Amino acid sequence: MLSLMLGQRPAWGLGEEPKGAETVTQYLTPELEAALFPEADRVGAVEGTPPAAPVYKQDRLLGYIFSTWDVTQSKGFSNRPIVLLVGLDLTGHITAARLVHHTEPIGILGLKDEAFHSLAAKYAGHEINNGVDVVIELSSSVLSQGSFSQRAAPNTTEVVKIDAVSRATTSSVLMSDAIVRGARIVARSRGLLRPAEAAARLDVDRFAPATWPQLEAAGAVAHLKVSNGEIAAAMKEKGVKSIAAFDRFAAPDAPFLDLYAALATPAGIGVNILGDTWYAQYTAGRGIGDQIILIAAKTPASLLGSDWEHAERIDRLELVQGERTIHLSGKEIKSLPFLHAKGGPELSERALVFLRAGDIDPTRDWELRFLLPGKEGGFLAWSLPYRVPAIYVKSPPPAAAKSEAAADRGMPWQQIWRGHAGKIGILAIGLAALTAILTWQARLSRHRRLHRWLRIGFLAWTLIWLGWYAGAQLTVLNLITDIHSAVSDFRWDHLLADPLIAVLSLFTLIGVFFWGRAVYCGWLCPYGALQELAGRLAQALRLPQLAIPAAWQERLVWVKYLLFLGLVAASFISWDLANAGAEIEPFKAAIILRFMTEWPMVVYALLLTGASLFIERFYCRFACPLGGGLAILGRVRLFDFLKRRPECGSPCHLCETLCPVGAIRRSGKIDMNECFFCLDCQVTYYDEHVCPPLVWARKAAAREGGAR
Repeated sequence: MLSLMLGQRPAWGLGEEPKGAETVTQYLTPELEAALFPEADRVGAVEGTPPAAPVYKQDRLLGYIFSTWDVTQSKGFSNRPIVLLVGLDLTGHITAARLVHHTEPIGILGLKDEAFHSLAAKYAGHEINNGVDVVIELSSSVLSQGSFSQRAAPNTTEVVKIDAVSRATTSSVLMSDAIVRGARIVARSRGLLRPAEAAARLDVDRFAPATWPQLEAAGAVAHLKVSNGEIAAAMKEKGVKSIAAFDRFAAPDAPFLDLYAALATPAGIGVNILGDTWYAQYTAGRGIGDQIILIAAKTPASLLGSDWEHAERIDRLELVQGERTIHLSGKEIKSLPFLHAKGGPELSERALVFLRAGDIDPTRDWELRFLLPGKEGGFLAWSLPYRVPAIYVKSPPPAAAKSEAAADRGMPWQQIWRGHAGKIGILAIGLAALTAILTWQARLSRHRRLHRWLRIGFLAWTLIWLGWYAGAQLTVLNLITDIHSAVSDFRWDHLLADPLIAVLSLFTLIGVFFWGRAVYCGWLCPYGALQELAGRLAQALRLPQLAIPAAWQERLVWVKYLLFLGLVAASFISWDLANAGAEIEPFKAAIILRFMTEWPMVVYALLLTGASLFIERFYCRFACPLGGGLAILGRVRLFDFLKRRPECGSPCHLCETLCPVGAIRRSGKIDMNECFFCLDCQVTYYDEHVCPPLVWARKAAAREGGAR
């Protein structure tokens, strides 16, 4: 699939790809040693699980240097390794973090390498017991407080806010997760973390894949089932006359309540239930001792009650541990649309409860109490006992973290999608409109003026909103990234990381089966729209238009295919080589940066755009490697929507001369690999005053009518 879906393209790679069992020695230089631990006089050999290098000053241990790749195997936005070297002192503070390798796709945004280096540098001094909340923008008052700003996040112990790299939020989140989660794993393995004793004894790093039935059988998920008959008996015993949603005529053996609870803090439970993405999102952003509990149910009665989001106290749920009862409020609960667990039951409600460090001892027994109020007063109560399985409890001192903790937890794409809901809605409307245009193109083509202004209007939307405002421009390295994903480890969360690009690319992928490359190149490419609109303006100003001879056209169209295949081959040799070659695309300067960047890039983009003033879509037709790649995909096109007549090509050649991009051959056949679906030929096809066969037929009919 098109991770083309993903947005932008990798801009550059720092250093070589990580190699070997540990990568600290691959990247560590004397300059980096000094940056990570300025006071150190030597670095020991890399050792332990996960691997880390001890750092000394006169034989006194100062801390450790580790590579995030060795600990978390974290990948970046491009689904390629992202590697940072991190210094961790004995007090659980990060001394410094330095980015040493990535192939992140922010180069097209015009961001310099210093942007990510600056982000990594902000983690110096961070106490890893605290969570990190990566945000898109911080107010000036927050920024004035420095790199980090302590805040009292809802029901978390300590959380730190850090501003993401502008227009590279996903990459920023991935870097943050690699630094913070990696440091916690290394610290736990070396006994550096000192949260509450109970939290320290919880093995949060141990992981093995498991289905919902397996988790339930092991006791990681507790289950309580209450039948209609039990509800009726309890109502009679408690004197409760009626319960909301209870049908007294229902079969007594039928279930009324299926209630589930689980401690989701350990990776072995949380990852299997929530999935990599949600687990990473809800743990890296919280304090080291905070706990997460899953509650879920299938019942006609509400588990949380009405308007629970604003409730200071949830009436229907409470946690009980020993003599202590924990009353919950709306700010401690987050509803979930679905769970990722395999083989899970059908549920009507799912939610997470977030508890501060010390609110509950996760290694001891606790119970979830469900209170079901009666309509006329009174209530029924059921308790679901829970004890975390012994496999997730460590005997002090804390054992070394297992190597399984290196599993990549993914990226919080859901948060990004929620933040772009408005843009996603506008894009969906635009794509729906385009689908209607292409589906009913035969009717549209019968109205020359409507077609003209509808096309100009849609191209203007593509350029101004989709390109210059939203920055949703696909590039060739999106396609190349997908090719690499297809032959390595395919991941949906990476494909969903950039919502506009994901939606746009999915539409393009489906569209090639119907309309070939034209669905994107002809209607949805912002730079293509810029070229065509510039060409229309030039024609309105009566600038001379240069026609490419057919013989040259047939040769020049192969350039874009050769460029695409060359970049694909280069990517398997070196990402840096492919990234450099992909600079042939003018998208960064012309669309993402709106011609406001370094003058060589602006001049290059202006020259290509200027060529379209005299040669229709010059770059799209002859030099765009993305267009070449989509044309190859477009060969799977299943339908031919564009109409032709027997006279097309012999004797009539009108459409051949009218086609603005030379996609109609001498034979009259349309080359869909070069067609942009502008529909100009179809407007001519239906016009009985322009299309020669229709003109001949109309005149013949007139003569026949006159003879009568």
